[in-house]
Amino acid sequence: MADSLTTLTRRVLFAPLDEPGRTETVVSRIRSAITLGIYANGEQLPSEIDLAAQLSISPVTLRDALKVVREEGLVRTTRGRSGGTFVIAPDESNMRFFESSLAQLTPIELRDLLDWQTALTGQAAILATERASAHDIQTLEATASRLRDAEDPISARRANSRFLIELAASSRSSRISKASITMQIEFSPHAMLVFRDRGARAGTSVLARQLVEAVAARETEQAHAAATRLNDFLGEGITHLHHALREREGGVAGPETGSMSAVTAETGGRP
Repeated sequence: MADSLTTLTRRVLFAPLDEPGRTETVVSRIRSAITLGIYANGEQLPSEIDLAAQLSISPVTLRDALKVVREEGLVRTTRGRSGGTFVIAPDESNMRFFESSLAQLTPIELRDLLDWQTALTGQAAILATERASAHDIQTLEATASRLRDAEDPISARRANSRFLIELAASSRSSRISKASITMQIEFSPHAMLVFRDRGARAGTSVLARQLVEAVAARETEQAHAAATRLNDFLGEGITHLHHALREREGGVAGPETGSMSAVTAETGGRP
């Protein structure tokens, strides 16, 4: 059974679309629901009629979107009385698609995305120090532990996304919570690429724990600073990779992309 945060995230992802005719938008929503781990491997998506109604789109648009996601290997569809569309958890074979998506961003678009992520997380951290309950803090601690234990980029992405969404939920601001969920649709695929590096996963885990400690201590300035360090750490890794991917697409040798050691050093290198 889905918990309340998962239920909220599903509602945000499958809220009615402003542009109901855009198949690409529907694809992005479904893809995000799967890659964020909102739907588990093997779990059945809502029926085509129900999902189309939730998104306020035509069944034809939904079927077109499902065809794209199916071709990406993220769902399978079976027919018959017990049929439906079932989730296939992403694996390393999906990484090339996410690399291409990151490379297509201009430097200004990426900077704007990272600025918004920093602003959201920073304000959520400030409000969480004032409003988070003891249960909220325990939940954040547990998710930070899952991030620490993540052994691959996909599980790290899910833990990191959930951590950021839980932090936003702890702010007790519905607008910040919804904005954080929407933000993860764009941000988390880029973070997943960085999480292929073990040092990036370790560094993010350290910074997440520091942020939880500041929230638990009700230290507003420390929490904001910790949130900023967390975003700067991931942002630097994403920016570095973005530059390398764009140079690769252009046929020009770029900087090393396989190591976050220099960035990890800034956190003290503690796992």
